[in-house]
Amino acid sequence: MNILIVESENDQYFIESLAKKVSFENTVCRIDTFKHSSLDAKLLTTQIASVLGNIDRGLSKIGIILDMDNSTQNERILLINKCLKQALIDCGYVAPSILLSTINEFIDISIDESLNIKVACFFTNVDGEGELETVLKAIKSDKYPSIFADCLYEGWQNCLKEKGIKIVSRGEQGDFTDKELLKLWVDFYKRFDTLKKKERNEKNTDWRGIMTGVTKPPKEETLNSVRGDDIFNLESEILKDIRFFLRLFD
Repeated sequence: MNILIVESENDQYFIESLAKKVSFENTVCRIDTFKHSSLDAKLLTTQIASVLGNIDRGLSKIGIILDMDNSTQNERILLINKCLKQALIDCGYVAPSILLSTINEFIDISIDESLNIKVACFFTNVDGEGELETVLKAIKSDKYPSIFADCLYEGWQNCLKEKGIKIVSRGEQGDFTDKELLKLWVDFYKRFDTLKKKERNEKNTDWRGIMTGVTKPPKEETLNSVRGDDIFNLESEILKDIRFFLRLFD
């Protein structure tokens, strides 16, 4: 069983789309189950423990993808190792002697005589920082000039600064975060820059539908096309490392 822990549904649908793309390249990429967590240590520990309590006997692969934000790779690895150790202890297992030391590389953990797991991690980023929205902004398709999104992004930045509103990075004290601004950029891009006015309805702007071609419950509907392949460049070199990570899940 292959299990992937990500931060949100948005991350999941993006990864699902990318995994499908990787599989088309004659590389089997299979994710059986997604779990949602965050950078909160308590929640991440709980999710890892939940996975450990429900995986099949034999060998299972567990991946963890978190946002890099303004942290470092080493800090993120330390967070995961701390949560992994605590989750194992909470499940009544012995803390592992081998822990994660880098991305894109599985470590083997023997739980008991019949249960072994492999664990690996990756951190969403562009040039060592950022999150999913940072990546999406960087891989937008050249087919669609991001006029609406860019005007919103740049206009809000200038206006908020003029009004004395402090834009800060995640975890810092301020009035508005750069992550919130990036989320607005993505929303405007997918809604206004890539659709004609009459097409800007819920079905065409639903994130799950855009990335996977299936709209969200309860009215699940299979769409005629997957817009994510059109409005984002999923072949971008920026995605090289995360594509490598997904190829590990064969």
